Amino acid sequence: MNVEEMSLSALRRITHATDVHSRALLREYQLTGPQVSILKEVARQGEAPIGALAKASYLGAPTVTGIVDRLERQELVSRIRTDVDRRQVRIALTAAGKRLLARDPSPLHAGFREQLLKLPKTEQRHICDALDRVATMMEFAASEAQQSSTPRT
Repeated sequence: MNVEEMSLSALRRITHATDVHSRALLREYQLTGPQVSILKEVARQGEAPIGALAKASYLGAPTVTGIVDRLERQELVSRIRTDVDRRQVRIALTAAGKRLLARDPSPLHAGFREQLLKLPKTEQRHICDALDRVATMMEFAASEAQQSSTPRT
């Protein structure tokens, strides 16, 4: 296998493992990985606008809006209008959302988390750095592809 084939194989394996874990989260918590990520981000930021949640989670604002809609239907978050400008909406955890997070659902598979945390700190850092570099390379490639497909006026 050449480097492209090895890279694609590894990315597919990661994607598959993530999908399998997301289905397990759905069975156990009735939440997907992205929903857990948004809940944890709301807990981290406190009341936050959709745009801040989208930026922090590397998802588009329309995607986060859909996720928040589903979380709100499950009564895990609520939308709060600010007193200053009633058009501004912030997302907050409800008591049910806090109770669910106390059960510590993770968008990462527990086995992966455990193995990662057992590694020496320097190796953990190397893995995170490598994953960050892959993500940056893919974002750059996606940005270039988007720019080349955008019609010029």
